[in-house]
Amino acid sequence: MCGRFAQVYDDTKLKEKFRLEDVSGRVNPELNLSPGMKVNTVTMRGGQNILHPMIWGFSELHNKPMPALIFNSRIETILSGSPLGQYLVKHRCIIPLSGFYEREGDRTFYIQNKDFPILSAAGVFVNDGLKFNCSVVTTDSTGSMRKIHSRMPLLLNDEFSKMWVSVREIEADEMILECGRMAGNLEFNHENGLF
Repeated sequence: MCGRFAQVYDDTKLKEKFRLEDVSGRVNPELNLSPGMKVNTVTMRGGQNILHPMIWGFSELHNKPMPALIFNSRIETILSGSPLGQYLVKHRCIIPLSGFYEREGDRTFYIQNKDFPILSAAGVFVNDGLKFNCSVVTTDSTGSMRKIHSRMPLLLNDEFSKMWVSVREIEADEMILECGRMAGNLEFNHENGLF
């Protein structure tokens, strides 16, 4: 994933998809979000989904600097058992996307779901006590995505979205397989001049 996505959706669809009661704190619709910007995420608190704006990307964990800004997190790292993975696997969120961008050479593609206006991308977050920062979880690309880039967001269906934010253990292999099936329902629109 190249590091740009869109969050342009209507409040009613957002509330319905994630069973949210309140979306008044949402980030305003934005067609071209990049790392360092505030984005909408969904987390769970007390058994209820809540909308939780966060900064996209983090550069430190437990007050220790990371080697670079982390705005994408590989699912393999999260499941690796490394100190970073052990932290992130316990701090999961969903990042609702209306679409995401990928580049192939000098061409930019806007990628979205053919049938529904909101994609659920798996996310993880860091909380330093003062602010929340998130990262998009990525996996190996499948289908047509492979022609454009080797990685893509880990897309979740409704069942796996619930599991991602509520269940301690995750069924990563099944989620990755389902992401591959969902990739077959993506459409690729060539865009000019976005970045």
